[in-house]
Amino acid sequence: MSYGELIKELKLDGRLMAITRVRSQEEELSDAFGCVYKLIPKVLAGETFIFSKGGCSCSGFDHNTGLRDDMPQTPGGFGIFLSRGSDQQWTPPGEKFKCDPETAEAMWDCLPKEVMGDRDALKFEPYREGMEPDIVVAFCNPDQLSALIVLHGYDKPEYDRVIATTLSGCASMVRIPLSELGRDKPRAVITGTDLAARKFVDEGELAFAVTGPEFDKMLAVTGECFFHSPVWKPVRNRLRKDEHLEDPKFTILSGGSGRGRHADDDR
Repeated sequence: MSYGELIKELKLDGRLMAITRVRSQEEELSDAFGCVYKLIPKVLAGETFIFSKGGCSCSGFDHNTGLRDDMPQTPGGFGIFLSRGSDQQWTPPGEKFKCDPETAEAMWDCLPKEVMGDRDALKFEPYREGMEPDIVVAFCNPDQLSALIVLHGYDKPEYDRVIATTLSGCASMVRIPLSELGRDKPRAVITGTDLAARKFVDEGELAFAVTGPEFDKMLAVTGECFFHSPVWKPVRNRLRKDEHLEDPKFTILSGGSGRGRHADDDR
């Protein structure tokens, strides 16, 4: 199955974003105000944004993406901001994402560092066939997410090669997937789960971030995976219910020649 066929099967046209580490001196840099998640619809619509340190006004962007490795200098303290908050003047209210400041700061210490390598900027652009980005991010509904998770695991014996994190939207979408590039067994990341960024994401949508090489492996197995199994038919029909679909025919070995027990099973 080609890239185009994958997009059609999962109905992901215009839902894939590429993220690539680049050198700032070789690029025309962008500036943005507020959360980078607000720019994602523009990226999916065809625009490209390139950020180096300070390019995005969100105080956490550089730290969470991996452009910087030092702990964010939030007024009142990063740990306090992420936990209970403070009554000090000019201090932002606490998010109460962590039980106490110590746990919040320990979480930061656990994050992978030096994920940018010798690059100092990040390019966000629509994914196009044949690209070689560091990360591919698919914005997807639960059916699409399920399919991407299973497809990613098709050639892997491990059950935990997809992870979900309790991190900022930028960290789970950029820093963590970048760190996976250096692993012998790279993991994909379910992202778009940061409560602070959820208001910028459709209520029926999450995201799936995977390294570029792992995405290529996913494309390589689509010709033999569950897309060609009767179990996919009900989900396929639901994903593409607004299309006139030809009913797929399966062999008797896969349970659907018309004589097989599960030929018309829409479970």
